[in-house]
Amino acid sequence: MRGKVNLTIIVYFISLCLLILITPPYGDPAVVLWTSKIMSITGFPYDPVCSRNISKTADRVDLEFCVRSPLYYMLLGFSGEYYKIFLIILVGVYLIIQISLTHSIGLSSTVYALMFPPIYLLFSRTYVDSLTVILSTTLLTALIKAKTESDKYYKILLFSTPLLLMLTRESSVALPFLLLIIFLMERNFKDKNLLIVFLGWVAGFSIYHLYITLSGGVYYSDFQLHIPSLEEIYRALMTVSTPVLPWEISPQDLQAYLHISKYIDRLTLIIRLTIHLLAVMVLVPLILSLTRIRDFHKVIVGWFIFGLLISLGLLFLKGDIDFFRHLSYLIPVIPLLIEHGLVKVEKYSRIGALFIKISYTLLFTLYFVRTIRLYTSGYVFDSCQYLLKRPEISSVDFFYKTACD
Repeated sequence: MRGKVNLTIIVYFISLCLLILITPPYGDPAVVLWTSKIMSITGFPYDPVCSRNISKTADRVDLEFCVRSPLYYMLLGFSGEYYKIFLIILVGVYLIIQISLTHSIGLSSTVYALMFPPIYLLFSRTYVDSLTVILSTTLLTALIKAKTESDKYYKILLFSTPLLLMLTRESSVALPFLLLIIFLMERNFKDKNLLIVFLGWVAGFSIYHLYITLSGGVYYSDFQLHIPSLEEIYRALMTVSTPVLPWEISPQDLQAYLHISKYIDRLTLIIRLTIHLLAVMVLVPLILSLTRIRDFHKVIVGWFIFGLLISLGLLFLKGDIDFFRHLSYLIPVIPLLIEHGLVKVEKYSRIGALFIKISYTLLFTLYFVRTIRLYTSGYVFDSCQYLLKRPEISSVDFFYKTACD
């Protein structure tokens, strides 16, 4: 059985590599690439989208440069035109770390747990959150291992991963809440280990603060506090459970694939309903695991609570756009919960487990097919055209060079 499982994961990895290679830069991922080019010139990841004119008069331009946490953009900038190789390396590293973590707590690794939430979106679209997930999974593994083992290697990881997290994602400023949750849940946890993590975070925050100061810019922040509506909550849940969103499926899309016109409206409705059904099916193992969440290691439970609080907090601060990206701190434990839930489903019904596994595979296949269509369309984000719509920043030399030269 383990040989078959390893083979399916290898096939999944190869599929992810193909997905990365054919995914064109568009939308927000294209801006990430643009920002990495800016950093390769200036040494600072000035974000062209959130940088803005803060002057009150029409005849004066006072630009406020928005600066991102540098680590991901630095690595992406170093990779240059070979950035897709860098993304493939990140996928391989994540799979290795996540499989190791799963095996360390006595669970087997199946390919389905590595598909949820749509993890392949993070790695195929050049999102900063992919590196956040890798570092978070590494830190979780180190916390679990360091509790029972005294190897200096884990102590190094306990210090370095929170430091690197702070240099990767701005939201890592909330990491001390994770330590507080673990401390309150497990009083016999080695305080020294938590202290090492905290010191690593302090070092990372200090370097990050100094870096922003040297850049002459301001901290990246696009937070807008609001109360999410029921529709927004629904959209957030759908982006978590399916990479193909039902409301994005139109009759015109289906005609491009099927080249038919008769009954196209009915077929569109059927496919939308099917997507909703698949979205519910893939959530079943996770829901079953959450009913027995106390069966897990307390560090895992604490991490789940932390990740859930961060993702829900970002829903109130950033909304539902690409909500699956808000799960960066939750993703390290989700495959563990999925594996545990699938085992429970198989005990109740093998057919039910089969349908769930088919659901994961179908959603991934649908997204892969859509990406192929996007690739064949030849679409590429035009950063120069975007820059022309922002005259207040188009005069900045490094913005113009990286966008239009």
